[in-house]
Formats: sequence, structure tokens, C-alpha cells
Amino acid sequence: MFARISTVRHGSQTYRYLQIVESYRQDGRTTQRVLANLGRLDRLGTRLDDLVASLNKYCQRPLTRSDQIGCRQTLCWGPVLLARSLWEQMGLPEVLTGLCGSGRRPFDVAEMAFVLVANCLCEPSSEHGLARWLDHTFVCDRQGRRWKPQWLPSEAVTKDQRVKVRHEQLNRWYRTLDTLLACKERIEQALYLRVRDLFSVQVDVVFYDLTSTYFWRKSPIGRLRRHGASKHGRPRQGQVLLGVVMANGWPIAHYVFPGNTAEKATLCETLKDLERRFGLGRVLVVADRGLVSAKNLEFLSGTRFRYLMGMPGRRSQEAGVVLDALAEEGWVQVDPGNRVQEVRLTGRSGRYFVIDSEDRKAYEEAMRERSMERARHALEKVAAAVEGGRLKDPAKIGARAARAVAQNHGHRYFSWEVAGRGQFRFFEDPAKLQAETRHEGKYLLKSDDPDLTPAEAVGAYKTLATVEAGFRDLKDVDLPPRARGVNHQRDERIAAHLFVATLALFLKRTLEHQLADRLPELSGTEAIAAMRSIGLAELEVGGETIRLVPRGGRDARRVVSALGITNLNPPGLPKTPP
Repeated sequence: MFARISTVRHGSQTYRYLQIVESYRQDGRTTQRVLANLGRLDRLGTRLDDLVASLNKYCQRPLTRSDQIGCRQTLCWGPVLLARSLWEQMGLPEVLTGLCGSGRRPFDVAEMAFVLVANCLCEPSSEHGLARWLDHTFVCDRQGRRWKPQWLPSEAVTKDQRVKVRHEQLNRWYRTLDTLLACKERIEQALYLRVRDLFSVQVDVVFYDLTSTYFWRKSPIGRLRRHGASKHGRPRQGQVLLGVVMANGWPIAHYVFPGNTAEKATLCETLKDLERRFGLGRVLVVADRGLVSAKNLEFLSGTRFRYLMGMPGRRSQEAGVVLDALAEEGWVQVDPGNRVQEVRLTGRSGRYFVIDSEDRKAYEEAMRERSMERARHALEKVAAAVEGGRLKDPAKIGARAARAVAQNHGHRYFSWEVAGRGQFRFFEDPAKLQAETRHEGKYLLKSDDPDLTPAEAVGAYKTLATVEAGFRDLKDVDLPPRARGVNHQRDERIAAHLFVATLALFLKRTLEHQLADRLPELSGTEAIAAMRSIGLAELEVGGETIRLVPRGGRDARRVVSALGITNLNPPGLPKTPP
């Protein structure tokens, strides 16, 4: 049944009548009949409200006027729904409960860990900043009980004591971190076995790369926080070094080193641990050129691992020998923009692959031309100063010219000479320019795998970008300054925080693996952003609080369908289909 307006014209007048109509089927066709005429709409007035009120007590779901509905709050829910689906699918509750156990702890480690990992996946922050995320996001446990921030009274927060969250809540997050770190190795092993069995992963190639994560505070504290070669251009900031091992796109292990550790010094320790914990067979290790050293290559030759590593370029004599051995007819086209040639050197072990990339060549040529223009402009200033008589001393001329070519790699393209007092000349050096241009567009790989084809070598090394893409997520980790909690400066807490970030990366890689076949145009980051259109509204209706979850935007609905999520509601609410 439904209400319908019937319009009747009588002369120049138009009348509108309110009717109650029923639809029914007769002889296979849908027909309607009028059950009641309630009268002219303009004459019903408040009588219609009285009629609805009297009928309301017989309704299974009482009717509510719009002015009787109040919105208590709206919260973000979609990204947490997505994280919970991936968390359950990968069996993390069972893994953490089985390995960490409950013991005498007054909290559920698996549920507490989910909050930390979901926060790192959706909106990375420190454990103190986690409270702000909980304030505007609906995060609940398996029973639908919401996690809420426990704020201190405003008068308890001062300039010297800036922590705004109660110590009891912060302490539970820190104790959860300690528990996770104590079981880190066994958790990584369990997740590796889970991925191998669930997705039928056959590990024959692993990728290893490193990055650094810096602190806002500059002073080194503890064993891990040290000054080292910064990848962020912040040499004055303390940092830690983070190494990640990926197999088939999943991070299966990670390692935290002091910030002053040389990258080359981490490989042997990492591979020994992989062999011990995961029992990997004959596996190809793909790594960047920063890990190439005689010691590492000698170590690899005595293990079951094979290697494929990038080679240093311009500063390597070995690279120059390889480029000199290139043949004009030895190239193999692997795709429209890349070709590869294998080079074998007499008296040297290993195989060399030279990849010639058109895109990389165009980029490096443009960079070189810009650097040359800037270096030339700097040298022209020196020449003008000498010609104008402002610069006469040969030692000062030489020092000024050396500074000019030191900027923008000018020493790679130009040479200069000071013939005498007040004399200066610079010129493009053909030998230097030729040595520079022969490297443009080319990168070199070295391997000891006898069965690896040139095309496979190119594909494997390109896949190393998967690790580097994961580093963009890990670099979002917020290692907080001392003002956010002294305990967080401890080495164990830093390592545990990075472990949580790696678990978040594990969930994101699981998401991208499932989207690859069904929604290849969406990345994991885009899928999480799309899910933010799914919120949760808490409404006050007739003195009762109800929760409503919208379906979300177009991409959110596609992600939900691709992942097979059949219920958008949090636990404890009636099932609502996506």
C-alpha cells in the first residue's frame, strides 16, 4: 500500500485528493485499486497528522518526524571496515592469540594490536596521536564495542606536560608493542606460512632493500638512534635504518639497524636469518647497488642463494669495463622502451646485464643539460671577474673555479686552466662529456644465476620497485619526539613501532593482491581513500540511539564488492548488505 495524490480538474479549478492505494497482480498484470479517499489535500490540515499519530501505535516500526531526529555524531568507518576484513582474512587474530596469548594481561593483545595496525594503515600517527584518530573514527572490537580516547582534563595539560591522554590507556598501547616485539620472529613466520598456503605462493625470488626513518629530535639516544647517511636530506637528524625483505609482493621479514650502519653490512646477517627461519631453498636475491661489496658477493657464493644486484655506475671501474665490452648487435628488445644485452668478461666470474632505457636516457639527458647550463653560468661569472680585473691572484682564481665546477656536477663536463696572473679559460671537455654520455640511459646488473635470462633479469630488477613503493608507506611512520613520551625513545619501542608499520604494509599488500585481478586501476592507497566515503552516523530518535551506515561512493562500493564484504555494519548491528 502507498499514498497517492489524485488530481481532478473541474472547470477552471484544480483539486487534489489524497488516496490510499494498493497494488496487486491479476491475470499476470499489476493493477491498483483505491482503498480509501482521505479527502481534499488542502482541507486535511492537522487532521492528517492526527490520523498518522493514531495509526503509528499499530506499526511494527513507529514513524518518526524529521524534527524528532537528532544527529549525535558522524564518524569515519569505511577504512576500518576494510582493515578488519583483511585482518580477519589473513588470520591475524588467531596468529596473535596463539603466539602472544593472554597470560595475566587485562586486555586482548589481538584486539589492541588491530587498533595500532589499523591506525598505521589508515592514518599513521604515534601512540599518543592515536587518540585523535579514535576521536573521529569508529573503531571497535569483534563484539562491536567502540574504542574511545581517554582524555585528561584540560587543566591537567600544561606547556611542560603536554601529554593529553591518560597514562592507563597509553600504557596499554605500549604494553601491546612490547608483546608484539617479543613474538616478532614467530609472527613473521606464521604470516609467511599463511600467505604461502592461502595464495599458493612459491618463493623463488626475494627482494631486499633498505631505507632510513629519521627522528625530529637530533640528539642520539640508545643503540638505534644514530646519525648516518640520510636518504631524506636531513643529516643532522637522528635516524634508524630499516631493511625489508619481500616475496611475491608481501613483506615476510624486516630488520631494524642503528642509523649509522652501512647498508652493505646488513646483507649477510639478513640472509642468515632468512635461511634459519624460513628454510628457503635455492632463491634469487634481488638487491640494489648499495649492497654490492666483495664480502657480500663472496658470502653469497657459499650459500644456497643466488643474487641479482645493481652495479655502481660512474664511479665503478668494473662498470666502465662492462660498457666497453658492449657490442652493436647484441641487444635484445624486452619491451618497446627497454633493451638488454648480456656481457661476459674474461677472467671475471658472474654475468653482467646492461639495460638501455629510452625513458631513463631522456630524463638523464635533460638533467645533464640543466646541470651543464648552471655550471657554465657559474664559470662565466668567474671569467667575467677575471676579465674585469676583480680577480687576479691565480690561487684565488683556481679556488673560485673549483667551487664553480663542484656545484651541479660541473667537473663532469668542463675543464679549466689558469695560465698566469689575471688569466682564466674554461671549456667543454670532450673526453669527460663522452664518458658521461655513455652512461646515460643505462643501468647495470650482475648475477651468478646461470639459468637467468636477460629478460627475466630486467623483470626481476624492475620488481624491486615494489619494495621501494612499500617504503613510501613505511616512511609515513611517525617516530615521535621526546615530548610525546620518554618511553617511546627506547630502542624496543622504536623497533616495535616499525613492526606495527610493517604489519600495516602486509595488509596493504594483501589488499593490492586482491584488487589486481578485479580492480587493477585502483591502488591500495586509492582504495583506502575511497572507503572514507563510508561513515557511521549515530542518531537520537525518540530517546533511543541508533547507528546508520551509508553505502558510500562508487569506488567504495566497487572495493567492497571486490573483497566480498557482505555486511557494512559494525558487529552488533543488524546485517546491512553493501
